[in-house]
Amino acid sequence: MNLINENKAMAGALVTPVLFLIFRNPEATRRVFEQIRAARPSKLYIAADGPRPDRPDDIADCEATRAVVAHVDWDCEVHTRFLPSNLGLKKAVSSALDWFFEAEEEGIILEYDCLPDPSFFPYCQTMLERYRSDTRIFSITGNNIQADIRRGDGDYYFSRFTAVWGWASWRRSWSLWRPNLEDFDVFLSSKVIASIVADKKGQQFWIRTFEAVHTGLNVTTWAFCLIYAQIKQGGYCVVPNHNLIRNIGFGAEGTNSVDPSHPLARLATCELSSYYEPTFFVPDLAADTEFSLRAAYSPPTPFLRRVARYLRRRLRSLKDAVEKI
Repeated sequence: MNLINENKAMAGALVTPVLFLIFRNPEATRRVFEQIRAARPSKLYIAADGPRPDRPDDIADCEATRAVVAHVDWDCEVHTRFLPSNLGLKKAVSSALDWFFEAEEEGIILEYDCLPDPSFFPYCQTMLERYRSDTRIFSITGNNIQADIRRGDGDYYFSRFTAVWGWASWRRSWSLWRPNLEDFDVFLSSKVIASIVADKKGQQFWIRTFEAVHTGLNVTTWAFCLIYAQIKQGGYCVVPNHNLIRNIGFGAEGTNSVDPSHPLARLATCELSSYYEPTFFVPDLAADTEFSLRAAYSPPTPFLRRVARYLRRRLRSLKDAVEKI
């Protein structure tokens, strides 16, 4: 452990690069950008997806959102990647992460609707330093959706799952991400999920989720591919015992989080001021089971919305194919 670097992180010198992912919500973007400004990272990467072709209002909203991040008024090396047209959530985010990790060995990642507590930044920087050479650690998250339950005897614990509402990782981990789950059948027959989640409902949630990615029913979410890669590699995620991230993107405009009454929309945050390592370097089975059950909560509207989007895409593809005949 490098105590000098850890003390620097506690003191507020943010030398870790930050990737900020934005799209079309200027107000949410402004709130998150204010927290980034307060942290004053020495390197900032900003990636923006472009306007959707079927949404004319996206043009003005994307421009207004990009204007929010145009004024970096601290000593900072800034890199931007503003796409002229829309790639969609999965391709836009994954290609932005490719761009970021091609340039940096490690970093902190925030989306425009993930509002961090100020202590999120030094926590990520400290964990990146502490576990930089420990390949057992795949990722670090600031999001704890079960922060009402304390796990273990440390300020954080280890999980088989990464929550990506504010996270950090290394190039070595992101390089294992793949857009499709080609070996899903082997994964399913090996009953891996049953070994890391104790509850049947939680197991079914992950099996259905990964199957939707594998079959193409879910083509918007990049994060499940990251979780799959972590599980496949036997890697762990560092999870704080205090929640450090509030998702402010629940609502009608959310891609995957559309229900403002969802329990995860009401998560509170608090400060994490110390980083004591747990005694046992093992994933917490009870925590992973509880995480799976809470993540499995889903009212019917988001699922039906995803199905409708999938059907619309298929109809557009068929229409394009007919027009080419």
